[in-house]
Amino acid sequence: MNSIEATVMQLEQALLDPAVRGDAGRLDALIADDFLEVGATGRAFGKAEVVNRLPGETGVVFRARAMQAHVLAADVVLVTYAAERTHQGGTALSLRSSVWVKNAGGWQMRYHQGTAAT
Repeated sequence: MNSIEATVMQLEQALLDPAVRGDAGRLDALIADDFLEVGATGRAFGKAEVVNRLPGETGVVFRARAMQAHVLAADVVLVTYAAERTHQGGTALSLRSSVWVKNAGGWQMRYHQGTAAT
């Protein structure tokens, strides 16, 4: 695995970490201004909602499995994986994909989609 893939997968893992999710400044740095997320419920939202919502989230634990990174261009990487989200004793499984783009400030997530899985 080359360093671009490893770097972006580490950033993806960081966004699953409660400490990073609780830090609005870190979220702001990792998420592109034109970010779009399509959640497992089918609801779409942008950066402002993510940066405002995630720091207030408590008791949520993620475990990623089978994470892969695919370099689409020198400055674009697709990350795919399965995630287990545990909260208040319940666990939900989703298949996830993210598009990361490198700009002057570094790597940022531009798009993310979660699809409910069994």
